[in-house]
Formats: sequence, C-alpha cells, structure tokens
Amino acid sequence: MPILISGISGVRGIINDGFDTDVVKVYTQAFAQLMDKGRIIIAQDSRPSGEMFKGVVELVLRRMGCEVIDCGICPTPTAQLMVKDLNAKGGIIVTASHNPIEWNALKFVGAEGLFLDSEEHKQLQLELSKVRETGQTQAEPSGEVTLLDERIERHIENVLALDLVNVDAIQSLKPKVVIDAINGAGSEALPLFLERIGCEVIRLNCDNDGNFVHTPEPLPENLRGLSNEVRRKNADIGIATDPDADRLAVIDEFGNPLVEEYTLVLAAYHALRNAAEDDTRPIVTNLSTTMALDELAERYGRKVLRTPVGEIHVARKMQQQDSLIGGEGNGGVILAESHLGRDSLVASGLILSLMAETGQSIREIASDLPRYEMVKDKINVQGYQPADILNALAEKYASLTPNLEDGVKITWKDRWVHFRASNTEPIVRIFAEGSSQTVAASLVKEFKTEIQNLM
Repeated sequence: MPILISGISGVRGIINDGFDTDVVKVYTQAFAQLMDKGRIIIAQDSRPSGEMFKGVVELVLRRMGCEVIDCGICPTPTAQLMVKDLNAKGGIIVTASHNPIEWNALKFVGAEGLFLDSEEHKQLQLELSKVRETGQTQAEPSGEVTLLDERIERHIENVLALDLVNVDAIQSLKPKVVIDAINGAGSEALPLFLERIGCEVIRLNCDNDGNFVHTPEPLPENLRGLSNEVRRKNADIGIATDPDADRLAVIDEFGNPLVEEYTLVLAAYHALRNAAEDDTRPIVTNLSTTMALDELAERYGRKVLRTPVGEIHVARKMQQQDSLIGGEGNGGVILAESHLGRDSLVASGLILSLMAETGQSIREIASDLPRYEMVKDKINVQGYQPADILNALAEKYASLTPNLEDGVKITWKDRWVHFRASNTEPIVRIFAEGSSQTVAASLVKEFKTEIQNLM
C-alpha cells in the first residue's frame, strides 16, 4: 500500500510509492494559495531526488505568479532563517530529514520562519481540497526566480552574532572537531561555521552529494565511523547531523556517544550558566525529552515547560513564554535570539562555547550533568489506526493519570514511558526513561507487549 504521511511535519512518503510529482504539484499550489502567493523561499537537502522535486515546486510557484528565492542545497534552519530575514510569505523545503534515501518530503514554513502549526495545517488541507476540486493551474510561468548564493554566509553571520556563542574563547581553545554530515545539507555550512569560530575541522562524509553512507538518523549505532575517527585523530569532540542539518549528536573525546538527548541538555547548561541571576525565563521542550533537563533546570531555580512532540509546538510555546532556550531531545536546539527552529549550527556553537568557557572536556562536562538512561523503540502499525491503540492504552491505565496531550505518557517519580503516533512514519513510537538501561528497557518490553496484544 502506498505511504503518504501528512501532518505538522509536512507531507512525506516513499518516492513513486505515495510521494510523486503529482503530490508535489497539488501541495505546492495549495501552499501558495494559503500564503497568498508573493515571495516564497525554496530549498532542498542533498538526496538525489531533491533537484527534480524542487524543480516541480519552482514551476508551480512560478505558474502561481510567486517570486521564488532559490536557496539550493542548504540546511533546513538556513531556509527557515531566510524566510524570516527576507520577509517572505513562506518557504518550501524538499527534505525527508532523517528518513532513508528512498523517501522524500515537503516541509512548509510560514512567514515567521516557523513550520505550520496545527491550525495552519488544517487551512492547508482546505486549500488542498480546493485544488483537487478545481484542478491544477496550467498558467504560463510568470514569477521570477532568484538564486540566493549567500544564504549559508548569512546563516553563519547570524550565529556568530549570538550572545551565547563565545567566539573569542573558542578561538583561544582551538578545539579539534570531527564532523560527520552524512553527505547531507550540512556538508558545507557546518564545516565553514566551525572554521570561522576557530576550530580545527576534520571532515567526514561532507561531500554534499546525498550518498548516505550509513543510516541517516544520528543515533549512536549509526555513528561508529565518527567515533572511530575521533579516537584516530585524537579529536576533542565529534559532531554529527542528519540530512537536513537541524539535529546534532555529540561524541566525546574518547569516541563515546553522548546520545542525542544530551545535545539539548548541554546547550541548556551553557545558557543557564550565562543567564543573569534575576533571569527566570523557562526552558521549553517536548514530552519525550529526558528528565535530566528538569533536574538541571531545578539547580538554577528554573522551570521546564513541556509540549507535544514536534518542533512547531516547542517553538510556539517558546514564543508565548519568552523562553531562555528550547528544543527537543532528538538533538534539536532552538534559540529564539537566532530564530525559532532547530539548528545544528546554533547547537554546535553553544556546546563549543561551553567547553571553551569551562576549560573542561566534553566528557568531564557530561559527567557533571544529571544522568538518566532512555530506550527508544517503535512498532509498525500499518493497517491499524494508531489512535485506537493509544485510546485503549489510556483507558486501561487511567488509574495512573496518564498525560494525553500527545499520545499517552505515564510518569512515576523516577521513570516514565511515552507512546505516540509518529508524525513521519506509520509507527507508534515507545520512549522510556529511568535510572538505568535495565529499568528503561523493562518498561519498553512490558508496554510493547501490551500494544501488540491490542493489535
């Protein structure tokens, strides 16, 4: 059965098995109508199908009379920042993020540089219905196209100007950094940024050609090559990103992964250390992020506010609360001073600043942080309604007062388990965290069996 997933993370699927040029055409036209045409930013990650799909997006936008600013291959956060900086009506990014090479997708960005929220997604669906009812435009292309060659330089300048990025301290430290960009959209931007702030940069998989030499998601099991290179080169730190370069994973100086949950914890630690004593702004993250963040925030008298999973939910809450910092436990760091999107350049700048200011290695810093262990798993539910499964779980465990904001989350004093339908795949994700891998794995095993019994 063809797979096409539409939600706040955009529309994505397997190429020519759910996701094809017809899908791209109708969604692009609907988005242009929703944004009232005007100036639209377009961009892509490096996967081979990206150029073709971006060409389709460009053609439809020009037929709609839009002014198109083409950012080519660049990180998703770069495109988000350009929407904001160039006062565009919106943006379309051709990227399937962490999905394998056979997938592609469209991510939709509103005028604020944020992804569409739930209400805007509903409006997009209404426009989509109109396009399907009236048919696609066949007008002659009239919109102009401009190539934005300086988009990466503008992004780098934005991050260099951040108060929390201590360029002088990093330049004094001169850290040796190995970067694995998986030949994705961060292959140019991240190494250039690291060099500008004074790092000795060792490139690994930075050819920008979409040849994903390992599974794209920056999880520890996919980063063995990076770990080996950090040890071989005697580097101070290793960093890895996903194909669209919004998420960041960290490897310590011994080649050991910190797991992506701790990217946000490290960045938040840096922000908390530098905040004024009378600064009480909260930290914002999602329901599936490590409770190490709560314990760290408590040391500084801060609150952690939680949202449903999804970058836009975190970003909107950050807007509303004027937060100190935010992000998600998948390696996504959001700093409003830069822009309200997950950004691997921002994340790496904050973490390297933390190393430079403390004079500690990444392992020494991590050893001082609260520590919990998380296990992440998933169940393929193709052919079933995830909502029915989650409703049954909520009913069965009602006595434990589960949080139902996003799926079902059950929390005890020292552990929790969270089940939710994926925004990007036909699966139910199961996250559990506890004082040890054994505790977390036991929770996952117990509840995974429970879900399977409900199918």
